[in-house]
Amino acid sequence: MDPQRADTKKPWWRLDLLDQYTVTSVTMYNRGDGCSERINGAEIRNSLLNNGNSKTRTSVVQNKLGRTRLSGNTAEKMEHHIFYLLGVITVAGFTDASSMKATNLALYGKATQSSLYDNPYAPFGHAYNAIDGNTESHFHLGSCTATEFQQNPWWRVDLLDEYTVTSITIYNTGDCCPERINGAEIRIGNYLVNNGNNNPRAGVISSIPGGQSMTLTFEKGFSGRYVNVIIPGEKRLLALCEVEVYGYLTPDGENVALKGRATQSSLYETGLPSSAIDGNRDGVYNRGSCSHTEKDLSPWWRLDLLKQHKVFTISVATRLEATSERLHGAEIRIGDSLDNYGNNNPRCGVINTAMAGQIFTFDCKGMEGRYINIVIPARNEYLTLCEVEVYGAPLKMKHYIFYLLGAVTVAFTDASLRAKNLALYGKATQSSLVNNTNAAFSHAYNAIDGNTDSNYKHGSCTATETQQNPWWRVDLLGDYTVTSVTIYNRGDCCPEKINGAEIRIGNSLLNNGNNNTRAGVISSIPAGKSSILKLKGISGRYVNVIIPGNNRILTLCEVEVYGYPTPDGQKVTLKGTASQSSLYDRGFPSNAIDGNQDGVYSHGSCSHTEKNLNAWWRLDLLKQHKVFTIRVTNRQELGHRLNGAEIRIGDSLDNNGNNNPRCGVINTKNNVLSFNCNGMQGRYINIVIPGRSEYLTLCEVEVYGVPLI
Repeated sequence: MDPQRADTKKPWWRLDLLDQYTVTSVTMYNRGDGCSERINGAEIRNSLLNNGNSKTRTSVVQNKLGRTRLSGNTAEKMEHHIFYLLGVITVAGFTDASSMKATNLALYGKATQSSLYDNPYAPFGHAYNAIDGNTESHFHLGSCTATEFQQNPWWRVDLLDEYTVTSITIYNTGDCCPERINGAEIRIGNYLVNNGNNNPRAGVISSIPGGQSMTLTFEKGFSGRYVNVIIPGEKRLLALCEVEVYGYLTPDGENVALKGRATQSSLYETGLPSSAIDGNRDGVYNRGSCSHTEKDLSPWWRLDLLKQHKVFTISVATRLEATSERLHGAEIRIGDSLDNYGNNNPRCGVINTAMAGQIFTFDCKGMEGRYINIVIPARNEYLTLCEVEVYGAPLKMKHYIFYLLGAVTVAFTDASLRAKNLALYGKATQSSLVNNTNAAFSHAYNAIDGNTDSNYKHGSCTATETQQNPWWRVDLLGDYTVTSVTIYNRGDCCPEKINGAEIRIGNSLLNNGNNNTRAGVISSIPAGKSSILKLKGISGRYVNVIIPGNNRILTLCEVEVYGYPTPDGQKVTLKGTASQSSLYDRGFPSNAIDGNQDGVYSHGSCSHTEKNLNAWWRLDLLKQHKVFTIRVTNRQELGHRLNGAEIRIGDSLDNNGNNNPRCGVINTKNNVLSFNCNGMQGRYINIVIPGRSEYLTLCEVEVYGVPLI
């Protein structure tokens, strides 16, 4: 590749916030070792026209020393510029897939590749460049990738969750050698065997003209977490200037209706609309788990999924009594409009026969919408639904909210499948960068790229300069209780350089985080091998690796961090959905998670079943949690009825969840009882009175824990 440089008379830098924000301030840190005047005249702009350089100018840097706060304040000296912006809108990602513009999933992922072009142009060829949002096709402007000439070169993006990929766009180099992309294969799947290159082949690129792009569309979609581009053959070089991936979260078999909100045209007796999404298919109306309207003209029930979904299947459970024929002719409608209460949205299906206790299932073929309506059109009728289950996937990106649960990095999935490496979602930095021709291979990011390749020259390891106390740090972007850290050592040289490295974890950035709690020390790691440090749990946002001493170099080929969000003392109960074995009077199961500890039943804040054998109440937390404490508020009157009740936690719904492991037993009639569950894991919290016929009344259930990653 010839170093023919493009015009850089107007250099620019851009940050994609990955969503639309109202920006109120921007802080810039200037260079301190010289040439500080180079920042003079820099403008802050937003939008993507002319690479973002044509939109509203919000401020200009004027002070060459870089030490004055801009915005009218003149007295305060600073080491950086702060721009106060009033209402500037930055636009980008997390838009619904069917509106305005689909979300490029690759922007939220982590990229790696088989090797890094090993010559003076190595700094231009990093794997990350293909997911930086810049489609510039001139290699020497630093936004393309390049491997070495090798056998079967590959590039991979980890989407950090499983998606159904519907299209991929590849941008080819424009300044040289466009034929090098010829024959490249796209592979998509969930496995990392052979670095992901054994996953199903989604397509082959015959050729792409220089500086142009090619889009591969997959009608049925390919499901996977990893998207690979590989060129089979000897002495091949893979160069990519951008890879865009579009699709939606792969449905995981979860009933998304449980996370929604229900309403209906009217209310008959105790037939609340929420009863149809309580996770209980019981078709006996008087047990309190069915919705019910008055006899209305065109009665309707509506579920708000809270965001647009791609809906594949809807199941409707009917009432067991003979009145089930009332549902005949009911229509299921899906869409985003609330015109006529949502009943004008496109139709998925019609219930043409209605037998008592029947469950109807409709294939909605990926229809898109936020609202699910069931309406009986053009006649006066009661509408009763004993459960509505919706199976699909949200069309917005899944945020991995690292709590803090607040910052935007990105997705909680259940830990029952596989522990999540928290480092993949973080940001890495280090004390220095080795200052020689190998600098391009040594960036801090390499240790959290998901690639454990131990050959330094392949471009997936880090390296500092030889210095005093070199360090590397990953910011997890939230406070986590870390239970293990895995360090991968270099394999091609000098494994002893890692000896004596300390792992430090905490929330402070004093001394760059190196004063945080020492979690462990690495005595040694064999070349190309890894070491796992298991911990009882140390809380912190920052994980540091530091080697104390003079004239030391720190090299890491991968760092994996596992754990769970540090409990913040908040009740997770309020985000769940409650159900119970039956309904007495107006003792709805949701009353026990309404945040009100009032123990007087007549005040309307307690749940209440009929007098059942093995009466039970269940809370669905909607995802697996680590549960530390459960507090139960008993009824002030007749509190003895709760004696012998068991608290069970787990992921099974066998026997309505009452076979899950036991946290504790209620052996007292005290008003408030607290149980230490020692981090038991599960999605469902059950309270059951086993072996006798009894009323079960709960005036509040509080669960303290954290969702598992």
